[in-house]
Amino acid sequence: MSVMKDVEVLRAACCIAGLDKDIDPRELKLLHKLADRVGAGSASLDAIISRGKEDPDFYKEQFDIIKADPDRTMKTLFIVAIADEVLTKDERIILYRVSKKLGMDGERYNQLLAAAERRL
Repeated sequence: MSVMKDVEVLRAACCIAGLDKDIDPRELKLLHKLADRVGAGSASLDAIISRGKEDPDFYKEQFDIIKADPDRTMKTLFIVAIADEVLTKDERIILYRVSKKLGMDGERYNQLLAAAERRL
């Protein structure tokens, strides 16, 4: 996956983590790993996280995620979503919407959801 695609995944992951307005330390650890992968510094990551927590429209923008590798993108987003050991209704809705925007079929989404639920 290219750096630009990874940045988009990082932004989407920050939205998922920030939906409940509270970034769990386990979520933050995963977000830092993603940020390190794309070369985003702490200030950039903090700004993205802040926007994910405070801007309800930010996650809508993330539906423009590049479709090159939807399976990898969704796996990453599920990992971030369950890092706090909770998968909220809002997170499920957003994950589903992102999967549809990426062109993922419902069966594959359900497989990823079931795998995430087993990890909880």
